[in-house]
Amino acid sequence: MNYKITIAYDGTNYRGWQMQGEHPTIQLAISQALAKLEGAPVTVHGAGRTDSGVHAEGQVASFHLSKDWDGKALRKALNGNLPSDIRVYSAEQVDDEFHARFSAKRKTYRYQIYNAEVMNPLLARYAWHFAYALNPEKLTHDGQALCGTHDFTTFTVADCETNTNVRTITDFFWKQSNSLLQLYFRGEGFLRYQVRTMVIALLELNRGRIAMTMPELIRSQKRELIRGSAPAKGLTLLAVEY
Repeated sequence: MNYKITIAYDGTNYRGWQMQGEHPTIQLAISQALAKLEGAPVTVHGAGRTDSGVHAEGQVASFHLSKDWDGKALRKALNGNLPSDIRVYSAEQVDDEFHARFSAKRKTYRYQIYNAEVMNPLLARYAWHFAYALNPEKLTHDGQALCGTHDFTTFTVADCETNTNVRTITDFFWKQSNSLLQLYFRGEGFLRYQVRTMVIALLELNRGRIAMTMPELIRSQKRELIRGSAPAKGLTLLAVEY
């Protein structure tokens, strides 16, 4: 039987989603929990390969089990065998054609910035402290310029394992509550480090530290124009749509 689960996790103590030998990863933890239930190794497919330190509220995984599980019973059994910083929100049987990664239509990521002179220590694991003033109109304008279908070579790494760097971003918007600024990116798929690099670009453009417009930056396809990428701790895979 084929199963789909929706997972939330605090990625602070993990080297991302993807299995890396015995190093702590989300995929490894879930595979180990499932192996206890199945009595045999289980291959787990994730909707997105979140990087080291990145969090999730709506990661999705799929896998096959030989046993017939009720969704609530499977959720309870998994949570009973997972560490407390990984939780399964829902579990269900799905048709055999469903695949967490290849069946996904859109993903939404959120990046959190604490925009104040002094950092709130209660948010230090989940937001990047950025003490500089921002122009909200420019943030909206530059963010909207990312939307559409583009070659996003500027915003990824040279060794990104993909056939093409062309991706489609369908939505960008932001919200702010007091000092907590949340940037939302929705698209069909994202390249390695793409969201975190777009965040840096938005902030650097906002401060006038990149002497280009966002469309010019996209067209340049020059990664070296952007200084690094935003810290992983501010990024959360919020939802996957099918």
